[in-house]
Amino acid sequence: MAREEFLDELSDDFPSQRIYSYDENFRYEADRRLLMDAVLEGTFEEYEYNVEESDFSYKITADADFRLEVRYKEEKWKKSFPYIAQAFDIAEAAYRFFVVVPRVLAEGEVLLSNEQSYSIDPESHEMHDHCLDADRPMPVDFIYPPYLRVKGDSLSATVFRCTDGTYILYIIRSQLGKYSELLNKNFTDAGFAEAVANKYLEVFDRGAIVTPGDAYEYVYARVTH
Repeated sequence: MAREEFLDELSDDFPSQRIYSYDENFRYEADRRLLMDAVLEGTFEEYEYNVEESDFSYKITADADFRLEVRYKEEKWKKSFPYIAQAFDIAEAAYRFFVVVPRVLAEGEVLLSNEQSYSIDPESHEMHDHCLDADRPMPVDFIYPPYLRVKGDSLSATVFRCTDGTYILYIIRSQLGKYSELLNKNFTDAGFAEAVANKYLEVFDRGAIVTPGDAYEYVYARVTH
């Protein structure tokens, strides 16, 4: 993809700054203010932030504009911005996308049941080729930008293409500043993943809170029949 294409997908609200921890929010506010002061004083040259355990970093360099370079593993994205605040905010959005969101998902208190624990009638199995072998490894590399992103009042669903040809669907619920994972599942059928995402928002975005397993079983039955 074009090097700036992924950065164009990011914004102050994607991923939302509300997922920052207290310390992260403090660092964000303090560093943003210091950078803006340095620019106004004419002393800014370069700012770099590195997260070694996530193999992520970004760097902002003063040139004719403010040049941002984001690195995640072997991938790099570059883009220039007329204002330091814009460069910093997009850099932090990339940090949230690659570092904070995976951490929030990993810290979720609910462990979802494997899809194969649900009964699948022959008709549905033939119509929707989305059932993976139990011993198939979970793909770790995503293709950016997301294939699909749907937002509601309390739920957000994101579908990523994976490098092994499958699609992974994340569904997150946000309530009172707290985030919980409702779904984290692979599909081989992009259309089916999209249908599940839309049905989740249609049914549960403003509805009663249910356990993740019950929610998926309910959605699955309505998408396949």
